[in-house]
Amino acid sequence: MFFTLAVPGERFQLKVSAQVESMLYRVPRAILQQSEIFGSNLDSYEASGALHVNGITTQEMEAFLDVSDAREVTGDDHFTLEQWLGALATADRLGIPRIRRYATGKAQGALNLLDPFDCIDVATKYRVYEWLLQPYIRICERPEPLSPAEMLRLALERASAVCRVREKLFADKYQSTKNWIADKWPRNPSGRNASSSQPQWEEMEETIRAEQATKGRSFVKLETVLSKPNFQSPGAEPPVYTVPQGTPHPKYSQTDLKEMKVGKSLYQLPIRYFERPDILGAIPARKVSSSSSGDLLMLPQDVQDFEWNIFLDILTARPFDEPLLYLDFSSWVTGLRLAVRFGHDSARRYILRRIETDFPSQEPIDLLEAAEIAGASDSPWLRGLYKAVSERRGSLSPEDIGRIGKKSTTEVLKLRDQYMWSAGQKGRRDVL
Repeated sequence: MFFTLAVPGERFQLKVSAQVESMLYRVPRAILQQSEIFGSNLDSYEASGALHVNGITTQEMEAFLDVSDAREVTGDDHFTLEQWLGALATADRLGIPRIRRYATGKAQGALNLLDPFDCIDVATKYRVYEWLLQPYIRICERPEPLSPAEMLRLALERASAVCRVREKLFADKYQSTKNWIADKWPRNPSGRNASSSQPQWEEMEETIRAEQATKGRSFVKLETVLSKPNFQSPGAEPPVYTVPQGTPHPKYSQTDLKEMKVGKSLYQLPIRYFERPDILGAIPARKVSSSSSGDLLMLPQDVQDFEWNIFLDILTARPFDEPLLYLDFSSWVTGLRLAVRFGHDSARRYILRRIETDFPSQEPIDLLEAAEIAGASDSPWLRGLYKAVSERRGSLSPEDIGRIGKKSTTEVLKLRDQYMWSAGQKGRRDVL
């Protein structure tokens, strides 16, 4: 949760000024409070004007701000490898382990598409052991030996380790092939083939490839110069005696915070978190307080504080939160109602997906009601629910029909007719 309960009933996203090179940024305070390096002294940094961060570039800081603003409802599949690496470098410099772990895991997939030697260079630069294993396995398993240029790139110690792993794999591959043929194509005492069928060579290749992958991983792990090298710590940054004049970044120093009032509670939230801010509520003609940074957005009076807090928990959940967001079923439904009401389609889809995956044992009527609220009556997920409801004992009650809607009721009744016909043929009376 990246918001601060300033006083009971208030929920603000407070920000801290941070300077990288000559650029000024506004960083959510809740992020910097996680910093193992700066978190405990934020007040003193704020008193001096801005937190000065050396050792990273402005591009890396901007990537970090984008990645750290990722939310579950909007996803994170739009970030590039360069952004993941920039976020990793900044999280490393600020000492924020959970964002470092998040960026490390997300970059892995993109790195696997690169040349293995480039992967090794990146892993070494960012000191990530997890990124080393796969590229070394790819090098060791390929048919071609190391070229002189590749040996030079790896340096002698690592090149020698790669050669040792390759030797083990090739020797093991020969023995595995021999064993497979002997098992699938045995010979009788006279030395002739005991089986008239021909070995399935494609099956052999697939089996041996899987064995080689497992053994290659094991062999590479045993070579610590490959799997656990001594990464050199980054050199100490030269002292900065004269801090350059900071220039506010045109994007990241601005704020789109909006003050909102729900019941007796006050909130200050980024307006970009809401896909349809125009239908959130009404803006009164006058400010409620002189301390307000702008006109106050008054949400409809029937929206309760606890409902809005649940909705905000969903909107602000991060993919790197530890632990990840967990809510009970009724809370997800509450969030779903508000997502639909305020036109937040990303939240609606996300909530419905979580309901589908997190509550497989929930009563089918409850799940169909959630689908009706979300307007998702065409989802393939619902077919099993229609069947479950159609085969339960007893007909749909008026309350059930009101909850699941006309479309779901029609689908259930179609299956119910088939089920009852089949039960009648079998002489069953326990389904009424």
